[in-house]
Parts: sequence; C-alpha cells; structure tokens
Amino acid sequence: MQNSFSATPSRPAMILAGVLMLLMTAAAALLLPYANQPTTGSNLRPVLITALAVNNSIIAYLILLHFYVKRRPATGLLGTAFAYSALMSSYQLLMLPEVFPGQHEMQLGSHLSIWLWFARLAGFAILIMLAMLCLAWQPKPSLSPRQSSGFLLGCLLLAVSLIWLVTQRLPPYLPDLGRLVSDQGDYKALRDSGLLIALLLCWGGALLSVLLVTRLRSAFHCWLALCCYGYLLYLVLVFSSSHRLTVGWYASRFFEQFAATVMLGALLFEVFRLQKRLQNSYSQAYETSIRDSLTGLFSRRHFDSTLDTIRHRPPELARPFTVLMADIDHFKRYNDSFGHVQGDDCLRRIAACMAQQLRDGDTLARYGGEEFIAILDGCDELHAAQIAERIRYAVEQLAIPAASDNPAQRPVVTVSIGLYCQPASPLAEEEHQQVELADKALYLAKHQGRNRVCLLPATAPTG
Repeated sequence: MQNSFSATPSRPAMILAGVLMLLMTAAAALLLPYANQPTTGSNLRPVLITALAVNNSIIAYLILLHFYVKRRPATGLLGTAFAYSALMSSYQLLMLPEVFPGQHEMQLGSHLSIWLWFARLAGFAILIMLAMLCLAWQPKPSLSPRQSSGFLLGCLLLAVSLIWLVTQRLPPYLPDLGRLVSDQGDYKALRDSGLLIALLLCWGGALLSVLLVTRLRSAFHCWLALCCYGYLLYLVLVFSSSHRLTVGWYASRFFEQFAATVMLGALLFEVFRLQKRLQNSYSQAYETSIRDSLTGLFSRRHFDSTLDTIRHRPPELARPFTVLMADIDHFKRYNDSFGHVQGDDCLRRIAACMAQQLRDGDTLARYGGEEFIAILDGCDELHAAQIAERIRYAVEQLAIPAASDNPAQRPVVTVSIGLYCQPASPLAEEEHQQVELADKALYLAKHQGRNRVCLLPATAPTG
C-alpha cells in the first residue's frame, strides 16, 4: 500500500521478488508433467489448513495494526482480505471430520467443501481488488482517529458478514457441486466447469490491480504482487491434475502456503525495519538532547546527571574526582569587536581544543555562554592541575586574536580555569557543592589576573 510499511525504493525488493517468481514458475513447470501421479502420503489437509489460517491471521493482524497507525482505508480493506481468508480457513478446519468426527458434510469433494473452497479463494481475491480500487481513489488526508476506529470495526464486520453469507445463507441455493467430484476423488468435471475460469479471472484481476495501482512503489507492493502470483500458480497446479491426493494436488497446496509465508516474512521484516528506524530515531533524539548544538559538547543537563551518578556511587566504589570549570577571558569584548558569528566560531574551536586535552571517560560540557565544565573521574589534585594547565596552554597556542584597545598589542584568546577535587571519602547527603566550589576557584583565577589555573583545596570553607 502507498505509505504503508517500507516507503523506500523497491529495486532490491523487485529483484528478490523477481527471482522468487522465476523459481516458483520453474518449480511449477517441473511439477506439471507429474501432476497426475498419485502419492502414498497421509491426508495432510488439517495441517495445511491450520498453517494457512495461522499465517493469514498474523498477516491480517499486522496489516490492521498498521492501518490503525496510518489510518488509510485501503490498508484496512487489505487487512480485511487476509482476515477473511483466515476465518474461512478456520471454519473449514472446524468442519473437517478428521478434526471433529461427528461432522460428515466436509468430506473431500462434498457440496459444502467445494463451495467453501471456492468462496474463500474468490472472496479473498475480490477483497484485494477492492483494496486496490480504494487505494486508487482514496483521499490524501488520512482518516481521523474516530473515523479509523469506525472503519476498522466496519472492515471486521464485513469479513464476518461475508463468512456468514457464504456458510449459512448461500449453500442451500447453489447447484449440487458435489456431483463435480466422484467418490474416488476424480474432479475432472470440476476442472472443466466454469469455477476454474472464475477463480483464474479473480486472481488475475487481483494481480493486475496490484501492478497497475501500486506500480510496485515499495517493497510491500512487490510481496503483495508475488502473493497474488503464487495463488495463480496454485490454481494452475490444482487443476493440472484431475484427482485429489496427487503430486499436483499437494504441490498446489505448497504454493498456497508459500504465498502466505512470503507475505508473513515480508511483513515481519518490515516490522524489524520499523523497529530499527525507531531505535535509530530514539538514539539520535537522545544524542541531540544531551549535546550542545553549537559546540557538540555535552549539555548542562547531561553533566548534572553524570555528576549525580558519580556522587551516589556505593562507598566501596568511591574514588576521587575533580570538577573543572573554565571561562573564556573577556569573551563579551570579543563578541562586541568581531561579532557573534566569529564568537560562535571561537567557542567551537576552544571546545574542540579542550576536548582533545581530556582523557577518555572524562565528561566535558558547555555550562552556559562562554563557560565550560568537566568531570575528571578518578583524578586527584595533582593530575587535575596538570590536565588543566595543558588545556590552558593549548587554548593559548590556538592564537585566536583577542580584542584589544591598543593596536600595537595583539593578544590572543585565553581561558581561566578553576578546580575542585573531591576526595575518595563517601559523600554526605547534603554535600553537593562541588560545582559551586569549582566556580569559586574560577573566580579566584580571574581575580588573580586571568589566563591561569586555580585549585581550591578540598578543605576550603564553603560559606
């Protein structure tokens, strides 16, 4: 369906679907000469019908779920088509004498058996054509949530009503279809009747409508077309023989199962792709939420979360950590002199420079404006001072021209850095002033002349 499941270009899907179509055609051609050869296997009809009902039920569920999200009427009708096939298969299964010995009217070749088989296949194809017609004429706006709920209920009622009609109301008024199959299982008369032509027209029309309306614009369209083609081969093989439980009879059931399995596999693959895209979108959104859009560093919120995690480590995992706060000297003057575009470029260059000097595992964030803050986990005062001095020197070596009132001087942009190292001792619940203490150390660095590192001792008063 348009806008359903994969909206990506369908070339890979077309190639794979084309290869499968050729393999199915070749397999059918190889089996045709042996179609009338009898088999010695047991009657697998209950197993085959059960597998078909389960496959189509899952397909209908996935498509109807997608309809509830996209709210496209054509998608709802397509889900109804598979739901109808699944429910009809379930009804046939419940009527089998092999399942419930008290039922005798569903013997192979009985009047009701032939009619339910024909009604299931014809109704399935007609509903697919109806979905394609709806897709060709559907309005661009999606249904509202209330309309989609009503439409979904209407689709399910349509499937149930059709089943009630073909199982309870129509059979008494039909010609005796049982006479088309002999007691020995010969259905040559059925093959020569108009039922075959009617089914071939239905599924040929379903395949043609899928090709003309969708033009195989997505992978899902390719698999839907392949499913319709599989049912055409099913009809060719089932009528290539004139006797039940032959090679052609069983091979036709294989193609029917294969068509449903291909659709189910394609839908599950599309669900996997949707989940993968959702996971990627979530990862991108999360990465965006924890990153500063200008510098690419972590955001203040992520820094606060990381610091809170470190502070609440179990006592046995406690180790020292240092909070580093840096501020670009005279940045307001730089912005006023060179403009905000140059100011943003200056911020990006200094942020990248600082990140290069830190260790793997350190957390560097933009704290606001021209301020940066970092957590140096497992870093004592000595090593923290060395890292901070390395950052200060590296920024100075960038030689970014700074604003100056004296044209003879060409100063460069520098940073002032404040440090506070938290010892490895367990933290009290109220002890949460590491950032404030690092900010106080930064204030001291600026007060002492800027372009320097100031370390606030761990025993410094907090008041």
